[in-house]
Amino acid sequence: MNQKVVFLDVDGTIVNDKGIIPESAQIAIRKAVENGHKLVVCSGRSLFQLPQMLLDLGFSGMVTAAGAQVIADGKEIYHAVIDEEHRKFIVDYMEKNNFVYCFQTDAGVVMNKRSEQQILKIMSDMGITEEHLRQLVGEFFIQEDVWNNEKEEKLIYYDAPFGVARVHADLEPYFDVVALSLSGADDYCGEVGINGIHKATGMKRYLECVGIPREDSIAIGDGPNDLQMMDYAGIGIAMGNAREEVKKRADMVTSHIDEDGLYHALDRLGLLN
Repeated sequence: MNQKVVFLDVDGTIVNDKGIIPESAQIAIRKAVENGHKLVVCSGRSLFQLPQMLLDLGFSGMVTAAGAQVIADGKEIYHAVIDEEHRKFIVDYMEKNNFVYCFQTDAGVVMNKRSEQQILKIMSDMGITEEHLRQLVGEFFIQEDVWNNEKEEKLIYYDAPFGVARVHADLEPYFDVVALSLSGADDYCGEVGINGIHKATGMKRYLECVGIPREDSIAIGDGPNDLQMMDYAGIGIAMGNAREEVKKRADMVTSHIDEDGLYHALDRLGLLN
């Protein structure tokens, strides 16, 4: 078998909604690596938000912040950040419309005090404990001039006054908006990134760097921000817990994350033999 590159979403694919990596997923990742394949994180999370227990599984690369940062064999090969003009623009938009929001950077999450208090409440209402939230989000930086950080990669918002399609229309052409992949989120929660930068563009940069053709790539995910990733890959796989729109676009659907979904997917592809 040719060497494959497997791009894996994190939340809902490797890590379940309790913040746990199922033992079967850990076994599958390590076995595929032992068999000579490259396993690459491909996540909406920024690099600092990836837990050590995940990094210890033997990944060859990282596509983080939904394509804004790409790392191959320990070296950063690409990093895009929002320019100052558009950081100010989007903060003005969020504040005028009373969104709850935060920026992701390569070192922590930046938000103002108002958003911090409301995010904690929203997460609690969704059944996510503060401990799990801190694990998901990482370190909080609280500042009122929330735009004033040169390393802001993307923005997450909650509790919007209107749906994702309207937000997308309001923020284009510089920004792109997709529904938030977090379990329990609805059409009023979203991820905002730089238009033209997404998981698939990160995959392309990684594959070109390591010299492996697109047809030898596999992508596994569960949420809206995984659609471009799955469409780009030679094989796109949806988790059993994926949204229906994701399953419909997949070449294959595996079982639920808590029913050994990742293990079954890699096993069916012959990567664990």
